Amino acid sequence: MSTARMFFAAMPPPAVRLAIEAAAREHGVLDALGRALFAPGNWHQSLSERIFDPGDAQIDSLRAVGAALQAHACTVQYTRIDSTANPAGRIHVTLRAGSNSTFKPLLGALQQQLQLAGHGAIATGVTPHVTLSYDAPALLPTVRLPEPLRWTIDELLLVVGHGRPYRYDVLGRWPLLPERDPPPVQIGLF
Repeated sequence: MSTARMFFAAMPPPAVRLAIEAAAREHGVLDALGRALFAPGNWHQSLSERIFDPGDAQIDSLRAVGAALQAHACTVQYTRIDSTANPAGRIHVTLRAGSNSTFKPLLGALQQQLQLAGHGAIATGVTPHVTLSYDAPALLPTVRLPEPLRWTIDELLLVVGHGRPYRYDVLGRWPLLPERDPPPVQIGLF
């Protein structure tokens, strides 16, 4: 990946990233992926489509979108790891949520703000997921997690991905409003 890609995202805090790694290790996903594992420090929840090779005006415009967003934090419960081949034949291995009901209001608020600012092309729907590999060596059996991995997304990031090794640089960050109805806490998940 050599072309810079800018988009809105959330990145899991260290405790959530470690919980994802532990679940993937426990179910053999890390061993199956080997070097095809996307660097855990780059794991993210996409919140918009990408702008390739962004210019200063696009960066400034999206920073204004981030600053204007009024949306609540949400807790997403990821329940499975699956794999699919895209049309080009590349196999993605993905941590997925069982439902996107808590995620929809955040996504909808960002989509509306992007459209108001003239960025409708990147204000498309994304699902609650974290891609663990973009080029796995083979399809893997679906793993149903015995307990959901919970992540409270409480911060919006504007990131640009680039370089070798590939990494994300944060161009802007904005805290989200407190969660409206936080789900009950289950002891022992983290």
